Amino acid sequence: MYLYTGLTELLPLNAVYALLMTSHGVSTGELSVLFAVWTLTTFVCEVPSGALADRFPRHRVLAVAALAQCTGFALWTALPSLGSFAAGFVLWGAGTALTSGTLQSLLYDGLAGEGRAGQYARVSSRMAAVQACSLAASSLAATPLVLLGGYAATGWVSVLFTLLAVPTAVGLGRWAPGPAPAPEPGPETQPEPPGYLTVLRAGLAEARGTPRVRSAVLLTAALTGLGVVDEYLPVLAREAGTPAAAVPLLLLLPWAAMAAGGFVGGRMAGAGDRLLAVLLGAGGATLAAGALTGRPAGFLGIAVFYCVLRLAQIVAGTRLQHAISGPARATVTSVAGLGAQTVALGVFLTLGLAARWASAAVLVALTAVPVLLLAVRLALRPDAAHDVPPPWPDEPPPPARADAVERTVVKESDA
Repeated sequence: MYLYTGLTELLPLNAVYALLMTSHGVSTGELSVLFAVWTLTTFVCEVPSGALADRFPRHRVLAVAALAQCTGFALWTALPSLGSFAAGFVLWGAGTALTSGTLQSLLYDGLAGEGRAGQYARVSSRMAAVQACSLAASSLAATPLVLLGGYAATGWVSVLFTLLAVPTAVGLGRWAPGPAPAPEPGPETQPEPPGYLTVLRAGLAEARGTPRVRSAVLLTAALTGLGVVDEYLPVLAREAGTPAAAVPLLLLLPWAAMAAGGFVGGRMAGAGDRLLAVLLGAGGATLAAGALTGRPAGFLGIAVFYCVLRLAQIVAGTRLQHAISGPARATVTSVAGLGAQTVALGVFLTLGLAARWASAAVLVALTAVPVLLLAVRLALRPDAAHDVPPPWPDEPPPPARADAVERTVVKESDA
């Protein structure tokens, strides 16, 4: 699991693709439209892909997601144009939807299958830290790659890593036992697994009808969706006077802060709403202040925001996974992903319209407004207890899913 997460985020192109696109004539407004296309694709595919992950082997779903992402990067690098950029974002959006919900459910069900569900926060926080460290390493590698081979070099290296993620995902089922022999026809024959539509309806019903699940879904969606402001950070860095080759180095600050937030988040899984409100309020203020300085030093404030945001995302995601009790975990998690894409789409469209009159610094600072509003909402909400099990809960393992890869994820997550 760690290896797959690292490979799909170890992408030097991440640090410079906005610059790649603007270097081929894409304006800031068109860039916002491309981001909206990306988000809209993920929006449309989010919940249906979650039901696929509840119905079919999840490691295969992850392999398809990596292949889609790889194809999109190849298009950007080989045929850089507005049409190719749009097609690449469609593929990337589909891959994001296939991963969203699938990875978390694969991890949680594997841990729960061994009676270790309480370790989900610890392992997921490590995965978040691996993700952030991969982003930081990508940023560090992007500078020499741009200097030596231009934006194309970062693109082809990114294609290579996402291609390597495909067999890595397939390998998550390597230790699964072989299929059981077919049962003889008779009254004791096992019933057929539930169909796709049955799984989809079950997940939607739990996300909508269970108060604890619904609350966790909404919080996770808001926190995840607001993080998309990072797509504007390369443009903000250039606006602040940073040389193009040094932009990836400046982006190390927020990505390193995300790694730190991931580590801390695993230790604060039981944090209450009021503590989250204080942290988000401080993070939103530093985001606005850092963006409006108009200098590279302002990225220190932006880094504080991303540390807080990643911590809060870990807390919210842990609440959500422990709240889900039905048979469609990936579908419910994808509903949270759908909400996140809704928030992200609103951010992109709002900033895209504002880009006609405002600088990148103002656009990034505007994102602090919904962050502060969310902090106020959490502060005013009763600080109810959230049932997060201790690290080693005394609980019997639930029945294993038919997909045997669920029972092997713990080996991968501890590797």
